[in-house]
Amino acid sequence: MNKALLILGLVIAGSAAAYEKVYLDRLLETRQCNFCNLSEAELSGKDLSGADMSEANLKGIDLSHAILVGVWFTHSRMQGANLEGADISGSLMDYAELNGANLKNANLSGSQLIFADLREADLSGANIEGAQMRGILYCNTVMPDGEINNNDC
Repeated sequence: MNKALLILGLVIAGSAAAYEKVYLDRLLETRQCNFCNLSEAELSGKDLSGADMSEANLKGIDLSHAILVGVWFTHSRMQGANLEGADISGSLMDYAELNGANLKNANLSGSQLIFADLREADLSGANIEGAQMRGILYCNTVMPDGEINNNDC
């Protein structure tokens, strides 16, 4: 009996950590997924331009090489997200938690990252031309030119 309860508890705990299919379906159909759980979802290469993913749990999400033009990520939790090579131009990322995120070669031109958390993030090769970046937290952050920024350690 105890063993069965332990296994059931592990199954429930494991499913709570990963994304919920209903949210993924809603995002793909309507481009609306604010306050939803898409942690660890695989969306590499998808075109999600104009989507609203504000205040969402996007921890560990794979958005590599995705087209995310004009997406709202305000207040989203994106720790460890993979955004390598993604086009995030013109997106709103105010207060986004991007610590540990992979933003290598991402296009952030014209995006707004006011008070975003970029600690431990990798922006090597990223295009930040015209991006509004104020109040950002940097610690062991790899900047587009390869330099390490430790301003907030």
